Amino acid sequence: MIDITTQQQIISISNILPNNWNPNEMDEQTYKAEKESLERYGVIAPIIVRPKENKYEIVDGEHRHKVCEELGYTDIPCVIIKNLSDEDAKKLTIILNETKGTNDKIELGKLLKDLKTSFGDDLKTGLPLSDNDITELIELGNANWDEYDIESNQIEGDEEEYRLHLTFKGNDQIDLVKEKLANNPEEKIIELLNNND
Repeated sequence: MIDITTQQQIISISNILPNNWNPNEMDEQTYKAEKESLERYGVIAPIIVRPKENKYEIVDGEHRHKVCEELGYTDIPCVIIKNLSDEDAKKLTIILNETKGTNDKIELGKLLKDLKTSFGDDLKTGLPLSDNDITELIELGNANWDEYDIESNQIEGDEEEYRLHLTFKGNDQIDLVKEKLANNPEEKIIELLNNND
């Protein structure tokens, strides 16, 4: 392990500089969600910085920093990492961007359904999802997956591969299913499940 130290501190936004290597880009919808989240909850996750020429350079949290500037924040909670080389700072940016994991869409749909009861139309505030995305995920979470034969096989690493077996009559239906599943398969599976009821 490299010899670094960390410290939490509130830092003036004028003393924080973006780095010049961050490969992470945020689409307009996700950026809007970031802004809504900060407006509603404030800065929950501190940005990560390192000392740089009497100021602090962002290692992780550039989008939060930019939104805070737009919202008129004067200070931001930060975690300062000391003794971090340029190379390690760049690598850490990649690590922090890439190790956030992905959501299981069925479980996310179930969670969104539960939250929809509490939040109603306000559910989408702060979420990087469109109304259509939320509806589709909730439908995916609502499907009675116990009716279907789903196999789970462990594959390389910690990932699992799932196989869903659906039964269709006639070659014309198989061709139609192949065609429909070629684009946006999750939406088509939901449609097929709904039509099966």
